[in-house]
Parts: sequence; C-alpha cells; structure tokens
Amino acid sequence: MNTVDMSATEGTKTPLHMIPGTMCDERLWESLLPELPGVAPHHIPIPAGDSVAALVEGLLSRLPEQPVNLFGFSLGGYLAAALATAYPQRIRRLFICSNTPCALPEEELNQRRQLLNWVRRHGYGGISDRKIAAMLGPESRERADIARTMRAMDATLGEAALIAQLGGTSERKDLADALASLPLPVTFCYGEHDTLVTRSWLQGLRRRRRDLTVREIPAAGHMLPLERPGALADAMLTWLSSPLDNFPG
Repeated sequence: MNTVDMSATEGTKTPLHMIPGTMCDERLWESLLPELPGVAPHHIPIPAGDSVAALVEGLLSRLPEQPVNLFGFSLGGYLAAALATAYPQRIRRLFICSNTPCALPEEELNQRRQLLNWVRRHGYGGISDRKIAAMLGPESRERADIARTMRAMDATLGEAALIAQLGGTSERKDLADALASLPLPVTFCYGEHDTLVTRSWLQGLRRRRRDLTVREIPAAGHMLPLERPGALADAMLTWLSSPLDNFPG
C-alpha cells in the first residue's frame, strides 16, 4: 500500500484538487474516491470561458494560495497541464489522466465543428450509445452503471455546457516544451484501449524528461475513473508520495 505525502494536509488527509472532463461533474469520482481514503478531494468544475486561457484563469481563482496537488481528467487533464505550466508556483504535483496536452488533430477539429454546427441548428439530444461505447474499453461496454453515470452527467450539464466546453477548448497549444521543464513531479495515466491519447507524443516527452511517470492501465478505455478506479487510485497514491526534494522551490 502506498502512503501519501502528508506535508500539506487537511487534518489527517492530503488535499487533492480535481478537474473533470468534458460534460462530467463530481459523479465522475464516485467510484474513485473510496479507493483514496487518505485524500481530501476538492472538485473544481470547468468554469465558463471562451478560450483555454480564460478557463485557466477561472480555475486558478478556485485554488488556494499555497501549492496544490492537481489532478485533471481528459479535458481537465489538458487544463491542468495548461494551468501548471502557466503558474508552476501554484502546483506541487501534476497528474494528467486520459489526455495528451497537445493540439487536436485536424480530423478531430472537423468532427467538433460539425457537432457544434449540428447542435446549434438542431439542439442536443444527449450523449449517444455509440459515443459511450467508443469511450470505454471492451470489458466495460456492457456495464450499465457506467453508461448510466455518463448519461446522467451529460444530461445535467446540458446543451449550453457542451457548446461552451467544445467551443472554448478546441484551439489548443502543444504543451510539450513547457512540460519538459516543469519543475515538479508529473504523472500521465491512460487506459490500454483509449484511442484519444497520443502514445507517440507521450514517448517524445518521456525522451525529453527522464523523471516522467507514464502508466497504462490494462483493460480500460478513456473513462478510467469509472472503469478502473482501483488501478487509477494506485497510480495516484504513488504520485502523491513522490518526493519533492529534486525540484526547486
């Protein structure tokens, strides 16, 4: 069993600030948090904003002044990386789950534009069964509990949130250069069957930064907190126990 770093605690627990993904709310963590009994979680919803820079400023306003352990899932992983590279003095450790913080490929950008155009003209009918299946590993596609949670989060956030989140975050910078020199422990974690994570990008960053931790979780797709919460928690506890001695500040 890994133990977390208790140098910055709330009572006897380690604070952890968590940013969810597109069309996700705090229900994303329901299966994960019981696996992290030594952690005091702080859910930070994705704020309003018409650009990544605006979202970073909104997230920053929700953080305490002292440096934090920052976890981001999917879109939240990109935003966490953007925040950490812009304000490294506010971050103790960075964990990026199910994301590679780089520019979106043109194919995905085109798909987003088409989806946004369709929703603006015809309205949003909610996440489809096909989309849910595409975001899960083969072993999770028949799990009604995961599909139910994904649909519930999507329905609660609704059309306005989808338009805002896709519209404000499609234009992304490649953060490899900034992450390569970021002076704090960084962990990436993704599922074996996650098609949204660019492995070649991660390999390139790993060659530039030897202390980078990269974990692949077997038998999982994109929705790691729902599919494999125990394995993800194990990676997170290792990250939370990573020493800070080799980093300035």
